[in-house]
Amino acid sequence: MSRNSMLNTAVHRDYSQLPFTDRLALPDVLVKTGACLAVTVIAAVPGWMFLAGSLALYVGLLVVTLIAGVWMARKAPIPAWMALGYSALLGLIMGAFSHSAVAVSSGGTNLVLQAVIGTMAGTIGMLVIYQTPWGKRASRSVQLFAGIALGYFLVALASAGAAIFFGAGGGWGFSGMGPLGLVLCLVGVALACWSLLVDIGEADMAIQNGAPRELDWTLGVALAASVVWLYMEILRFLAISSSD
Repeated sequence: MSRNSMLNTAVHRDYSQLPFTDRLALPDVLVKTGACLAVTVIAAVPGWMFLAGSLALYVGLLVVTLIAGVWMARKAPIPAWMALGYSALLGLIMGAFSHSAVAVSSGGTNLVLQAVIGTMAGTIGMLVIYQTPWGKRASRSVQLFAGIALGYFLVALASAGAAIFFGAGGGWGFSGMGPLGLVLCLVGVALACWSLLVDIGEADMAIQNGAPRELDWTLGVALAASVVWLYMEILRFLAISSSD
């Protein structure tokens, strides 16, 4: 597996001596990322309409998406249908989560717009930060990121269990438990930004190394997944804040 769970170690190889000319370029990555995000947004509509009221389906979809992500990481570079299919799964989750967040908060659907604006700002911010020496170092501090992200994932699992079985935090788990819960939400936002920074670094490294164009969907869906993660973390923070 690669520095980020959605990418493959092939990104880091030096392809400069290989006898092919069909190399990856920035427009390839941007187009594929846009396509994955478009599918995600479209799939969010049925997720909003049909999945928010079914906890079993939502949890099952989360498990399927997690397994699919691990499987894709082993298959990279991945074809278009796989990247778009995974994007659709992300969209269903995003739609269901968005509906639930709006339903339990007092901010209404305006929260979704605010989260979208925040996500766009965060994405642009990570692109700007990556241009700095600190940003490039942070994008390659992947072992540290992976360790912190794993710890956060385990806390998130415990939080989900506490919310499902005990109603902790008003259904938000640890994140809904006062000021410390909001701090946990901000940690999630920071990790999602870091994940996006790592993915930007992966794409840049692949292009500089002269990677083949077949990596475009792998990089595109990885970037899209980090953007979706950032959106959901921002929306959760806004929803909990507006409920206090």
